[in-house]
Amino acid sequence: MPSDARQRLSTDTLLIHGRAQVGLADYCRVRRVDYETVLRQSGMEGQRNDVSLGGHISLRDHARSLEVAARLAGDDCFGLNWTRELGAGPEETVTLAVRYAPDFAGALEATARYMHIVCDVTDVEARIAGQDASLAFRLPDALVCVDQMTDRMMSKVHARLMRIGGGRVELSLAEIARKEPASRDLHDAHYAAPIQFGASRNRLVFRVSGEGAPNPYRDDDLFAALCDLNRRRLDDRRRAEDFIALVSDAISARISAPDLTVADVARTLAMSSRGLQRRLAERDLTFHGLHEGVRRRMAADLLALTDLPMSEIAYRLGFSAVGNFSRAARRWFGCPPSEWRQANAVVPRDE
Repeated sequence: MPSDARQRLSTDTLLIHGRAQVGLADYCRVRRVDYETVLRQSGMEGQRNDVSLGGHISLRDHARSLEVAARLAGDDCFGLNWTRELGAGPEETVTLAVRYAPDFAGALEATARYMHIVCDVTDVEARIAGQDASLAFRLPDALVCVDQMTDRMMSKVHARLMRIGGGRVELSLAEIARKEPASRDLHDAHYAAPIQFGASRNRLVFRVSGEGAPNPYRDDDLFAALCDLNRRRLDDRRRAEDFIALVSDAISARISAPDLTVADVARTLAMSSRGLQRRLAERDLTFHGLHEGVRRRMAADLLALTDLPMSEIAYRLGFSAVGNFSRAARRWFGCPPSEWRQANAVVPRDE
């Protein structure tokens, strides 16, 4: 395999459970959106979706497919509408464990502890203090367009936690890390609580009444067995956690820095520049190649899924001048960025 192709494959490391994609084709039919077009424009055409309990797909591709579907449907709340109209979708080992938790606190803690098995989220935190409880998480910096992904994940987590409460749990605040939609009505109706858009991370804050909100679906044997399975799966994910993913995440978090160096990223990872370069070389990769790969993928999403001017895209990707970005885009896509955008932009369908 050529070196540049290997670099591209190796740097797209963020994953989500394959079952997250299940049901999207059905909802696209409901919304009169051609699912094959969604797959083609999101780069998923011809890919096999592994929906087994241990199967994963590209998180970036899944998030992009939701954004493409939303654009084609002309609906900036597509992800939330999907949950409201067709439900949260099929379960996997984490949500099954949550279903059988002894009480709401146990469900909240299990969600936070094992969430990384389902999706490569960051900064996951569960807090329980008396009658107040909260769950927070953030999507990776490498994802450019996340409004639909955010709505889908938040509404699924909210729905699955609320069913555990047995009527003794109410949502008191939803902080959502997406831009405010043109109309808040759908979100207000769904969450029935104060909402803050544009948050730095996603957070659901609950008020729990009674004695810890016992779970009406409680099954201690099933919960223990599923938690044991999830612990093993989490250990497997951690052992398999590719070093390249950690480096790519560090690059993504500082992608707008115009002079990002291997030393900057090495400091973030608490290692020396030489050590970082050596470990990359062991995988036949380079820092420059990873940096290019992250920039290229983010550029593709910014060009296809936003109407940001070239100057803003160049700035967000750490280019000191638009001309530098244009030359890089020609190298990545084989044509000027404006031409690539014209050919790949997702345009809402005509009603």
